[in-house]
Amino acid sequence: MTTVNGVSQYQPEWVAWQPDTDWVRQPPSDAITDPAFFPFYRQAMTFEEFVPAFASWFAQKKSAAILIGIRTDESLNRFAAISSYSKLRYADDKPWTTASLEGFVYNAYPIYDWKVNDIWLFFAKFRRIYNPLYDLMYQAGVPLSSMRICEPFGPEQRKGLWLYHVLEAETWEKACRRVAGAHSGALYANQTGNFYGNRKITKPAHHSWKSYTLFLLDSMPLKTAEHYRNKIAIYLKWYQGRGFPVDIPDEQDKDLGARDIPSWRRICKTLIRNDFWCHTLSFSPNKAHHYEKYLHRMQEKRKEWRIL
Repeated sequence: MTTVNGVSQYQPEWVAWQPDTDWVRQPPSDAITDPAFFPFYRQAMTFEEFVPAFASWFAQKKSAAILIGIRTDESLNRFAAISSYSKLRYADDKPWTTASLEGFVYNAYPIYDWKVNDIWLFFAKFRRIYNPLYDLMYQAGVPLSSMRICEPFGPEQRKGLWLYHVLEAETWEKACRRVAGAHSGALYANQTGNFYGNRKITKPAHHSWKSYTLFLLDSMPLKTAEHYRNKIAIYLKWYQGRGFPVDIPDEQDKDLGARDIPSWRRICKTLIRNDFWCHTLSFSPNKAHHYEKYLHRMQEKRKEWRIL
């Protein structure tokens, strides 16, 4: 599957289990490795594409529930995914469920209201097995609330890269050879400032935020820069019809927060963060199999709009 690499502009995405590549580890003997096993599977599809496609295939057009282990106190987005009153439910008395577009597949979140302490009380009380990496994290001083086992290189997940060479030195050495930017991510992902745009960012004295954004785009690999130019063009075009017909402000109060307040400073931070799919500009990832068509269409649109 394709996943985001938030520590490199030269390789902004990477593919887990990519053919003809030296893998960090081999899949277990009982793993499904035949690409033809799932009829819906496409080479290098994203996790976001795989999950609903798998659920639909699994259900076979019969009523089915997919259990998902997210908890609402992990992030505001996860809370919103479950708490929204506009979403369809399996039943009114089951607010911890949502219905898919097909109408026969339901997502159920059985631990949606659990806290971190609830998780570990459960394992202690019922003596269930758990990933021993958590023990190593505890020994390394990681707080319970910060312990995550996840794909490592995303804009949020990269903050835990420093743990790899502490916990699994051999795995870390292979990861550095496998994915561009891994080592620099481990060094700088937790620093405040301009390297990865954590919290506060600054610009050179002779630049506006807009000119600094354009400078950053010109300094990127061409393919990555064109990707960002397409996203920014759509962003600017959207706001032309919503109160900013000429241009968005260079900066505004609270424009770097969770709420999308348009400014060139917000766009600039998106680039510095290596936020490839521009989540901070309210975008969702493009479907991989439509991406080439999207690029061609955006080239025409940008000429028509005369943006970037």
